[in-house]
This record gives sequence, structure tokens and C-alpha cells, in this order.
Amino acid sequence: MPRFGIAARIAIIVVGALVVVQVLMLVAYITERRGAAPLGPFVPMLQRVAALAQLLEEVGPTQRELALRATTVSGFAPVYVTERPQVETPAYLGFAAARIRQLMGGPPDRFVALALIGGETVGLGRVERLRDLRGARLRLVVGLESGGYLDVLAGGDLTVRLLGLPVGLIAGILGFLVALAALFAVRRETRPLSDLAEVVERFGARLEPLEVPERGAPDVRLVIRAVNAMQARIAELVRMRTLVLGAISHDLRTYLTRLRLRLELLPPGPQVEKAQADLSGMQALVDDALAFARATFAPTQGERVDLCALARAEVEARLGEGGAVSLSGADAPLLVNGARGALARVLANLVGNALTYGTCADIALIDLGDEVELRVDDRGPGIAVAERASVFEPFYRVEPSRNRDSGGAGLGLTIVRQIVEGHGGEVVIDDRPGGGARLRVLLPKAGSADQAESAASTPAATAKRD
Repeated sequence: MPRFGIAARIAIIVVGALVVVQVLMLVAYITERRGAAPLGPFVPMLQRVAALAQLLEEVGPTQRELALRATTVSGFAPVYVTERPQVETPAYLGFAAARIRQLMGGPPDRFVALALIGGETVGLGRVERLRDLRGARLRLVVGLESGGYLDVLAGGDLTVRLLGLPVGLIAGILGFLVALAALFAVRRETRPLSDLAEVVERFGARLEPLEVPERGAPDVRLVIRAVNAMQARIAELVRMRTLVLGAISHDLRTYLTRLRLRLELLPPGPQVEKAQADLSGMQALVDDALAFARATFAPTQGERVDLCALARAEVEARLGEGGAVSLSGADAPLLVNGARGALARVLANLVGNALTYGTCADIALIDLGDEVELRVDDRGPGIAVAERASVFEPFYRVEPSRNRDSGGAGLGLTIVRQIVEGHGGEVVIDDRPGGGARLRVLLPKAGSADQAESAASTPAATAKRD
């Protein structure tokens, strides 16, 4: 049961066990009653009434009352009356009247009448609706050859047996009700674990500590307390890393600026040009590292961003630089919730990679209903399947050299994945039909599901590249 949570698994086990028990009880009941008479458990009660009527015909008036008292038990109350009761036999009880005549023998036209009487009805009220069966009783009237009538009022267990229901079935129904209450209790006990799992998933994507209320069993409370403390420590460590990188970046920029100024004062030459290229590479590396650190805490909510507008702006900028860029599907607005700057960085990184590795970038925006797909195709060599699990790692490059002229520092797609997963989305790498790589970014559309709740539930992309 890989897709069921702990509460669902316990529920399946409990309900399955009850179903098996009920099936076994049903099989046992059917096996036991297979050799019984066609009238089933109703026959013993009919035989009892017929035997009592025959006894009253054979005893005298002085012993009649004694015989009635001797046979009176809970759920079986016989009385002797001299006038015929007004009881009519419905069609569904005709077989019972015929059975009593058969058991008693004698004249075939003997008066026998049966009727079901509603729960609180003491007269001749009939049971015509299923809900009236609650507390219903059976009234049987048998005419005696010696005169008078035997009037029997039966109820309780007799009514249950009359309806053909085994007593075990009632116990099974009660068992299901108890199991239902138990499942609610199990759900209440496992709910803290479900909440904890959701918080851990969100924390893994956004690195924003979310306090989990401590509730449940003592060991569950201990786990929740440990996870809350762990979230705080990890968030603090990452925050300190970002501060350190920011400080280093600021200081490095100061030194890089001084070096550039000094190079400007030197006479032009090949060595100066190489030094300026190295400084540019160092500046780009510092910027990428700082962007990677900041992407960890990039805000994922706060405004509605039109991906079509971002794509049009990116295409305009790339065309101005002479890049081979095309755009389709950007006619109508496609809104997502998130940070405009972070999403613009995603688009810029994807398009930049496509132009660097594939000489062109074909951008497409697709409305998938609850999601928006941003697709960037190139016409390069593509990415081998074996490398798609590695290219999202920091500083990993498909191109093995560290020359920045042939690629970046290996942080582009790492930043893309962090930002996209922080927005509750997913990044997938496919092969472009006809050759090349296809980068697909799936983001929840604004107004669908709260992406902050599902940010960590999206599985990581199976492939990436810088």
C-alpha cells in the first residue's frame, strides 16, 4: 500500500478484518441452515403456537389458565378469548397460517390469522413501512375446536427471526459502528504525524520554519518538538550562509572595482585584456553564487505575475542583443502567484542556457488548466539521460571544462529549480522532437490551489543542466 497514509492503512486493515469476519459468519450461518426446513427459524415458533392450541383443546377450563401461564415467557404472551379477534392475514403471512393448520390437523377451514403490529400499537395496526418494523410484534389467532380462540402476541427475538436475519448480523452491524468510532480515534492520533509530514515537505522547498503544534501521544510530541528545533537550526544556518556570501560578495566587488580602475591606468596590451576577462569572470561567479544563496529565501507569494509579460520582455531584450529567440502562446495573460524578480530570473537562466548550448531559444507558454507550462526548446546536442539526475547539482556542468566562455559556473539550473519548487512548481528536462533539449517549467496557476501548501509536494525534476 505505497500510496496510503498510516491512517488509511489502519482503516483498511480494520475494515478488511470486519468484512472477513462477517463473510465467515455468513458462510457458517448458511451452512448451518442448509438442512433446515424451507420456513427457516420461523418454524419453531409456529410449532409452539400449534402445540399450545392443541393442548388447550384437550384440557378442561380449570387447567387452561394454568397451561397459558406455563407457556408465557418474554416475547411470547398467549391468552384465551371467547370472541373472535378482528385480525386479517396479509398475503406475505399466508404461508404461516397454512403451516399452523397443517401442524394442528383437523378441519381445513380452521380459523387462523396472523398480522404484524407496529411498535407501540396494541390494536390491529399493520406494519406497512420498513421503519415500522422497529419494535414490531406478531399477533397470531387460532380457533379451537372446543370453542374460543388462542390469541398470541409475540415480539422481541421472534420478530428478528421472522425477518430471516441472523442474530450475528446485528452484532456485525454494531461491530462496524464500533470500528467506525475506532477509526475516528485512530485518525485523531495520526493527524499530528500527517501535519508534521506536510510541514517538513514545505520546509524542504522553502526553508522557512513553520511551527507544528505539539499534540498527540508523548512520543509524537517529542518528535514534533525535535523537528521544530531542527527547522529553526537549519534556517538559521542557511540565513548565516546567505549573510556571509552577501558580505563576501560586497567586499569582493570592492576589490574587483579597484582592480578594474588600476587596469584602466595601465597601457593597453594582451595581458591587460586577459586580466580584464578574468575580472569579468570573477564578477559573474560572485553574482551567480550570491543569486544561488538568495534563491533559497526567494519570496514565493505576494503578487500575481503574468508569465506572458515576462516572456515578452525577455524576448525583447534577447533580440536587442542579437539572440535567436522566438515566442508563442503569449497572446492571453497567464497569471501565477509569486515573486516577479525570481520568475524573471528563471526565464533568463533558461533562455541563456538555450542560447549558449543550442544557438537558439524557442519559448512557448501553454495553459494546462490548473497549471501553466513554460517551455524552452533549443537545437543543441541535448542532455544525456544519465546526466539529467546530476545537472541540477550546484557547480555541475555538462561541458566538462571550467571555461566561462563555454558555459557558466554550474548554478543556473540549480537556481531555477530552487525558485520553481519554492513556487510549488516542477522543472522537467525532455528531448526536443528533431533534436535538442526541452526545458519544461510547470507552475500552479493563480487562483487554483494554494501553491505554498503544495510547494514541497512536487517531486524534484528528474533532469537538469546549467
